[in-house]
Amino acid sequence: MVSSKGARWRHRRVALGCCAALSLAAPPRLPAAASAPAQPPPAAASYLAYTGVASRRHADAFLYGEHHVLEFRGERLAARVVLYTCRDGRAFARKTVSYLDPLVPDFALEDATNGLREGIRTHEGMRRVYFRRPGEAEKSAPLPGAPSMSAPPLSAPPLSATPLVADAGFDEFVRAAWPQLMAGQVVALRFLVPSRLKDYAFQVQRLGDRVIDGVPASMFRLKLSGLWGWILPGIDVAYGTRDRQLLHYDGLSDLRDAAGDNLQVQIAFAPAARRRVDARAFELALQAHLARCDSVD
Repeated sequence: MVSSKGARWRHRRVALGCCAALSLAAPPRLPAAASAPAQPPPAAASYLAYTGVASRRHADAFLYGEHHVLEFRGERLAARVVLYTCRDGRAFARKTVSYLDPLVPDFALEDATNGLREGIRTHEGMRRVYFRRPGEAEKSAPLPGAPSMSAPPLSAPPLSATPLVADAGFDEFVRAAWPQLMAGQVVALRFLVPSRLKDYAFQVQRLGDRVIDGVPASMFRLKLSGLWGWILPGIDVAYGTRDRQLLHYDGLSDLRDAAGDNLQVQIAFAPAARRRVDARAFELALQAHLARCDSVD
């Protein structure tokens, strides 16, 4: 996910050209009914950026920052870059997300501090989950229950079945399940754990409401289903009740400590920090140099 790899996450417009030999006789004109239907022009790209500050759970000391840049095509979220930063602003880890599937996007996380790699990649329509622990070889497996992907869906599927959800797709899952959650229903899902190369049965339910930085918010908890859900801690998140944007996160981080364990963090996302940016901000995040950040070990 250094700059040479960043291009794979950009949406390119490919111009196709062809040359035809000229003849003395003009080709016959096709009847109007046989003409190919006009294709709508590609949706214009727009970009949004926001930041978050992570601290250790139940502590206020700065641990790392998160800088998110989102790319939209029309109204559809198409891609995301997340830079994880030290206190001095240097980036030490990056996650790139491509929303081929809104609930199960392709993503790649790279941490320069410890060499961690994990994600989902799609090649020739086949999808695989992979994980590389620091100092070990990469391991991978077919994405559980995922069909080959010849044409990416443009919107989240109905949640009538128990859907597979991965990484940043959880945000889209919460928004898709919003009516059920606000009605007090417990919504089931299968959540992918890349380090195990498999998914587990989870459930999400609403906890209540609170106000965060003057913004009304709805609280939800993601936890394992069954007995383990009563034993292991869950992940608590808060979304703006009006715009359904993530405001607060409390649980396991994507990042790991020196022992290889996921950090336990709380992350605050300031609503006022959201701002419109241009394509250059997205490119700069893709190309940012990654360096070690010893304070996160």
